[in-house]
Amino acid sequence: MTRRPGGHWQRPVDVTLGVALACLFLVSGTVVSAPLAVAQLLPLAWRRRAPQAVVAVVGAATAVHTLAGMARSIGFLPVTLALYSTAAHRSPWIRWGMCGAVTAAVTAASGQRHGLVEGGVFAAAVCIVAWLAGVERGEHLRERTGYVAENARLRWEQTLARQAADAAAERERLHRRLHDTLAHTVTVMVVQAEALRSTTPLPPADLARLDRVLAAGRGALADVRAALADQPEPDPAATLADRLQTLREAGLSLPPTLPDGLDDLPASVRALAHRLIGETATNALRHDGVGSSLDIAVDRTDDVLTVALTSNARGGAGEAAPSGPAGFGLRSLSRDVTAQGGTLRHGRSGGSHWRVVATLPLRPPSD
Repeated sequence: MTRRPGGHWQRPVDVTLGVALACLFLVSGTVVSAPLAVAQLLPLAWRRRAPQAVVAVVGAATAVHTLAGMARSIGFLPVTLALYSTAAHRSPWIRWGMCGAVTAAVTAASGQRHGLVEGGVFAAAVCIVAWLAGVERGEHLRERTGYVAENARLRWEQTLARQAADAAAERERLHRRLHDTLAHTVTVMVVQAEALRSTTPLPPADLARLDRVLAAGRGALADVRAALADQPEPDPAATLADRLQTLREAGLSLPPTLPDGLDDLPASVRALAHRLIGETATNALRHDGVGSSLDIAVDRTDDVLTVALTSNARGGAGEAAPSGPAGFGLRSLSRDVTAQGGTLRHGRSGGSHWRVVATLPLRPPSD
């Protein structure tokens, strides 16, 4: 059970206050009717838990006790305490409506019993002072609660900002590590290929292959540097066209043009479709080897885009479809497709064939 702030001293204060009021009632001779006096004093024990019920009972008992001949001053203390507690309530109906009704009732009873000035004006002044003091206390408590909530929100935002900064620093560290590793490896490959080209007589066909290796290596270095420098991404269509042309020159048989239906797509769907075609084409050349081919089929409706890619090894040779789990590229694509609301399936198809099928929604899901 959660203890309210300051709750450890509220009970002793309430007990002491109740005993003091009871003693004042007895010593001053205020009590005209014992049941009415009890109805004024006893409910004050619950004034913090049910202030609206307490002020109604205490106010009614005070008005009736006043009409019965209760002395004015001491007898008004219970109702002022009840008004003070109730006036701090969040609801304006209780804060103003109920407290106003109780004040009017006590004022009317006191005015009828003791006269307009000594009775009505006196009771109204006492009740209104307690009432407005309670209203001010309630406003202060609500402001303090708002300050605490705002401070908690600011602390949470600061925590999130620190976590974001730490994550950014970790990403930067991984970026540098990735850049260093890739740059070193690809640079060694390019330098060795250039040395081979400069020092070894090669037939024209081999020289063309070596030039493609050098171009791919230099392009890879440029792409890594551009990605790690947060440069704007190039046009996906142009990037895919360059990649497919490089794969054609390396020995992969591809359609001369991409199928219709890949142009006027939402940006996120278009980027995923292009990544899927490029990744699958690269895998086809890597696993099936030179002379293999890749068939690309696109089926598009108003709501769904389906891209199916099937690799065919030359004469059934090559590694064809790998039997183990998908590589990093396909796993990453699968997560992105799932996040987009689509599905990605891949696996063997007809012995040496490897088939990848992606289904992407063209419209956002309805709420």
